[in-house]
Amino acid sequence: MKKLFNTLLLLTVITGGLYLTNPDQEAFSDFLAVYVQEELADETREETELGKKLRKGLGQLAGVAAEALAERTELYVASVYSLDIAGESHVFVGVAGQFIPVRNK
Repeated sequence: MKKLFNTLLLLTVITGGLYLTNPDQEAFSDFLAVYVQEELADETREETELGKKLRKGLGQLAGVAAEALAERTELYVASVYSLDIAGESHVFVGVAGQFIPVRNK
């Protein structure tokens, strides 16, 4: 009986922690702005200042657009964000304050 109680207590603590750290829409917008900037990063070391500013601006635009374009599915301990851009579907899972890209088709 004590083992069952300890197991249920542990599951309750883990579930509560995941619920409290489930990232919201604003956190997704911030994440997407950085994610887009990293995806657009030039692999060469000699990126121009204009290139850096353009990449940062596009990332900021993506973050703002995410609020209007992303569909959020609430799972209470996690969230799934779906975003269609130029015919490509992008899916991200937000869990424990982090975002994980899971599909890009």
